[in-house]
Amino acid sequence: MAKHSHPARGIYQRGETYWLTYQSGGKRTRISLETSDFAEAVKRAAELRAHPTLQPSEGIEADVTRFIAYKRERGDYTRDSAESKGYVLKKFARWLGEVTTASVSTKTIQSFYDETREQHSLSTANSYLMMIRAFFRWSCEIAKITRANPCASIKQIDAKSAARLDFCTRAQRDTLIEKCTREDLKFVLFCGFHAGMRFQEIVQAKAFWFDLNEKMIHLRKTETMQFKDGEERSVPMTSQFHAFLATYGLREPFMLRPDVTMGKSIYRYDFGRPFSGHVKACGLPWVTPHVMRHTFASLLASAGTSIYLISEWLGDDVRVVQRHYARLLPLHGEIEKAFTQVVPQPSTGRTPHPGLAGHTG
Repeated sequence: MAKHSHPARGIYQRGETYWLTYQSGGKRTRISLETSDFAEAVKRAAELRAHPTLQPSEGIEADVTRFIAYKRERGDYTRDSAESKGYVLKKFARWLGEVTTASVSTKTIQSFYDETREQHSLSTANSYLMMIRAFFRWSCEIAKITRANPCASIKQIDAKSAARLDFCTRAQRDTLIEKCTREDLKFVLFCGFHAGMRFQEIVQAKAFWFDLNEKMIHLRKTETMQFKDGEERSVPMTSQFHAFLATYGLREPFMLRPDVTMGKSIYRYDFGRPFSGHVKACGLPWVTPHVMRHTFASLLASAGTSIYLISEWLGDDVRVVQRHYARLLPLHGEIEKAFTQVVPQPSTGRTPHPGLAGHTG
């Protein structure tokens, strides 16, 4: 590519996006600079002129595999973190389809982020975006398979400022369950609202987890469900959930949609679409699977259940549960004892203790 006397030469705007046109091998080439900011466009144009060609890519899923291997070799990821982050990034890659990493645009990533936020939770969407941003940083700075990080201008929502309810009232919870006409979706609602189970735990739930005789739910490792330390747990089964399971039955090989087998996707079965349709029909579009789990813990805390028990049933660290739910605990009765007038005791005829002088019996 020829040298340019002016850094803005060849840059033009199409719609809101800046493009660069240049001569290469006697042929005029045009390429999107993927930005609507002129200063950023000039910077990217300079990078493109300095490195007009990119390293070859076998596709985004193959690049994700290379990225995870790179992080493992450097010691940045443990085996567990490499597995969990790899799951997310490969899910993203499959969502994109057969495309090259360099062809992924900011708009496409924004769509994935918004869809994840609708189907799961804001914290999950932000966590996914952080992993995707790290992947594209590597692809740009290390692998040289992209010229810029398309995540740079993603409109991310700050969890602290999100104006969305994060748990349901009892009435809202019960309405969502009562109005559900799909048997499989009602199982999802009971698992989330009555047992605090995570999305993946619901999808991978096995029949042996549900002890109908003892009315207990024992979440244990299986070939398709691996728990982190402390996440294996036992949760008391509510009477309502027990009554539902008596009709629903214990199903094999999975409690939810046993006809669907494991594939390449991170989720054996994704109930996000029917779930989203149901909560919207009930006028509660902000409810996500994460909100069900949050509701389970919030209503327990509001009823006075100890933080320790809630943490045991959630499989979360007690300090995390304390931070999120302690504010919901009702006022403890012990404080009233310090401000309640002492009931006079019958006189025994003995001389009162000096510290009680003046206290009449």
